[in-house]
Amino acid sequence: MLPHWACFGFHVTLLAPPLQAPKEETRYAFVVEWYDPSASLVRKYQLIFYTADGTLEMYDLKNRRTFLKRCDYPGVGEKDLFKGGIITVYSRQLTVVEYADSYTASVFEKKAQTTVAVVTGEAIASMGRVIDAFNSSGFVISELALLQGELALALTGDLSSISFSDLLAQINSQLGEGAVVEATADVFSAPKPQVFDIDLSTLLLIRPHTVKAGLLGRMVDQVMGSGFRVLNMKMVQLSRPNAQEFLEVYKGVVPEYADWVEELTSGKGVALQLVNDAKPEATVMALRELCGAHDPEIATHLHPHSLRAQYGENKTKNAVHCTDLPEDGPLEVDYFFTLL
Repeated sequence: MLPHWACFGFHVTLLAPPLQAPKEETRYAFVVEWYDPSASLVRKYQLIFYTADGTLEMYDLKNRRTFLKRCDYPGVGEKDLFKGGIITVYSRQLTVVEYADSYTASVFEKKAQTTVAVVTGEAIASMGRVIDAFNSSGFVISELALLQGELALALTGDLSSISFSDLLAQINSQLGEGAVVEATADVFSAPKPQVFDIDLSTLLLIRPHTVKAGLLGRMVDQVMGSGFRVLNMKMVQLSRPNAQEFLEVYKGVVPEYADWVEELTSGKGVALQLVNDAKPEATVMALRELCGAHDPEIATHLHPHSLRAQYGENKTKNAVHCTDLPEDGPLEVDYFFTLL
């Protein structure tokens, strides 16, 4: 991967149209927007994604110059690129607002269709399995919220190759008729759920890298199977100021602080408000034990069945954030489910 300074080419003026890729090399083009806080402006760029090697490049549409030279960026994949999607490239959160050419539109309007499913009633106890079934079938979960006791999921995928009705039938054959039903996007406009039992609860934040990897369902299933009840749950896309504010307590204390900020803003994570029914007063410490040591390598030796041991990659991409101290549980829950 090229270093940051080598990829961003602010100094390179592009007077002619971008060079075309070889005919045999498939590439997709998108128009993305970035809000520049220093100038209070929304800036538009053309983003090119090359399928052969996963590299990308960007051009400033207004100033007609290279913004990002073609380089490897593993944090962005083909599944992340759909209209309305948010990606992060070198600390800049970019919203995909449109397809830049007819070829890209013809491919992605088919590949990135969205439908909505709702997990109802007693099937909530099996929502981890339901999420995993959708991920395993090729869907990307682009929105998620626990609303009035039901879990709403916006699913993005190629509906021409995935039979959504057949998938629902398979799930309902195992969980009961009507356990999971199709819905419309209006379900997400329901009133925000009330935050209750906050003094006894704790926060679990499932990091973006594990959500992208399709591990969300398995992790939720393990959490619920370990004696935790989910009181609130939602998918979140943190801005850089939000992530810095939330992790402020670690600044200057934990060497990974800056990397954690980058990870939390790299995509959508999932926040859960949890309580341990067996020992509500020990909820925070019980979740810390389930999560394991911050370093997945250490967790593998000390807590081999913990979330970080099983799903973490390194000290930065360590699968989850959880509340460290009992007195911080209500504060972190309030931050995600009331303030944000």
